[in-house]
Amino acid sequence: MKAWFLARTQSEQLSLAVLGVFVLCYSLLMGVLGPLADARDEALQQNARALEVKQRVNAMVAEINGLRGKDSAAGPKTTLMNLINQASQAEGLPIARLQPSSNGELQVRFEGVVFNDVAQFLHALEIEQGVIVREVNLSQSDVGMVAATIRLAQGG
Repeated sequence: MKAWFLARTQSEQLSLAVLGVFVLCYSLLMGVLGPLADARDEALQQNARALEVKQRVNAMVAEINGLRGKDSAAGPKTTLMNLINQASQAEGLPIARLQPSSNGELQVRFEGVVFNDVAQFLHALEIEQGVIVREVNLSQSDVGMVAATIRLAQGG
């Protein structure tokens, strides 16, 4: 190969050398840029798939929010304090103390009330209104009467 190259004229040798450098540079670029282009194309496809998934999830979220909106449109959402006041009035239970806490819970205190009324009060809140009963402390105050301290939280 060397003998063949040296047999050429100086201008042919220069042309062959320049051509060799271009072929070498082209080979290196294609060896590097080809895989990079393939990786870029794969990343674009993954992004397109992720965008499709995101759009489907957003559609599902909108549907869920729409369904929740229908539920809340059926009746105004009442606060935990309103639910407690309504349930205690319905059962005829006078509230001795109603104390809110920093985490959104309420502590209700009844004194000298009938146990069955307290049980009905808890049933109305937990089963019918979805309020979460966190803690119930009962102590007997008089014969057939109890004092109750109840910690309640807003349900879902």
